Amino acid sequence: MNSLMAYLRLLGLWLCLLTTLSLAQSPADPNSAPKPKLRYGDPGYVGARISFKCESCSLPDVIQGILAKAGLRFEFPEAQQWQRVADTVVVNEEPWNEVLDVVLARHQLQATWSEVGRLVIARRLTPVATGPGKLGQLLAGLPPVPVNITTLNPASRAIEAERLFREGIGYFFLANPDDSRLALVRFAWATRIFDEVEYAGREATALYMLGAAYLDLGQTARAREAFQRARDFGQNAGNQRAVVLSEVSLAYLDALEGKSPETARRAAAAGLDFFRQATARTNLSSRSLIDRELDAMLVTLSGRLFFRLGDMETAYQAFDLGFDAYTKLDDGARGVVENAVWLERCAGTLGRRTEAQQAIEAGRSVQRGARSARLQIALLAWMGMVYGESGDLKKALELQREALTAIRQLSDPALETGVQWNLARIQAALGNYADARRSYENVLKLTEKEDDPFWRTQVQEALARLP
Repeated sequence: MNSLMAYLRLLGLWLCLLTTLSLAQSPADPNSAPKPKLRYGDPGYVGARISFKCESCSLPDVIQGILAKAGLRFEFPEAQQWQRVADTVVVNEEPWNEVLDVVLARHQLQATWSEVGRLVIARRLTPVATGPGKLGQLLAGLPPVPVNITTLNPASRAIEAERLFREGIGYFFLANPDDSRLALVRFAWATRIFDEVEYAGREATALYMLGAAYLDLGQTARAREAFQRARDFGQNAGNQRAVVLSEVSLAYLDALEGKSPETARRAAAAGLDFFRQATARTNLSSRSLIDRELDAMLVTLSGRLFFRLGDMETAYQAFDLGFDAYTKLDDGARGVVENAVWLERCAGTLGRRTEAQQAIEAGRSVQRGARSARLQIALLAWMGMVYGESGDLKKALELQREALTAIRQLSDPALETGVQWNLARIQAALGNYADARRSYENVLKLTEKEDDPFWRTQVQEALARLP
């Protein structure tokens, strides 16, 4: 019996060994392992076809509708921030993933898988220059942030940045180039601080206003760089207002150079649409004062683009909205005057003489009723600059000279510096180079005792461009 049991154990071991050897020597079956199942985002993935229609829906509703059709669970952590953004999707029997890709790309969003298998919708990060000195070229020649601010803790510096930004807005709205120079410094300081404390959303807004101040002073190259950075930071931080403002401003700079009329048209339409959506909501108190100021700038800028494209009717509508938006601001005189000039120019082109006369009378009334003689003169000169931009250089020159005559009753070298600068730019545009040179030299005389070399640099660069 013991011998039999020993024999059976030996036989079992032998059979086990043969089986092991057989498996080791057998080639693997290529079809034995199941292929991994593709999912959204994998190369070669094609989703189920869906039919979907959603016209002028909020963006979160559009995304939810697509993914509900696809049968996927998802998360959209910042959906509330995109609630005011509208989109239209009308498709018939299209792969759902392709439809979603188009929507996400339009709004700088991306979808990634979470660890628990849900699709997460988030902002698509745009590469932004990093490292020391990334703002160096853009802010070159501007004073550094005051030492008493740089030594504060991050939270206190952020508070100071907000204060400096508001100061910059105040200077900017004074409508005089020398005040825009002061605004430029405040926006530069705010930008640096927001960058240091990594507050990208506010940095985007500060960068945009930095570009606007550069554009006021005729520095289009630096304005373009500021707008590009504002757009990138806005995309990273979900600051849609800064993104739209920057894209409209970049399109405007391209239009000045005769580039991309179709891009300009799309940008102008996007700006006007954003403004209408922002102001159509019933609870307007959710828009901050800064948002309302930026929205007024946006709709006016959209009108300027439509004007340049020759679409006078839409431009008129935009300027009418801009006039109303600035009228509702406590310090909106600069914008009211600007939109009044544009309204007159559009209405005149459209043959609406009565409306043209009413618009400019309204603008003149605001200009004459400004809170100080200094602001009245600055607005008069600003009115001239708007005429110049619209193509009426003779009227622009007439108003600068009127402003210069009025200045003689004041003792205000900073105001005279700005008007002489305006005068020089218009004379150069008219081809009156000798007169332009004299005006630039007057700017040098007015600022020769200043420690800040800003105007000396500007004049030297401007004189070098004259024939």
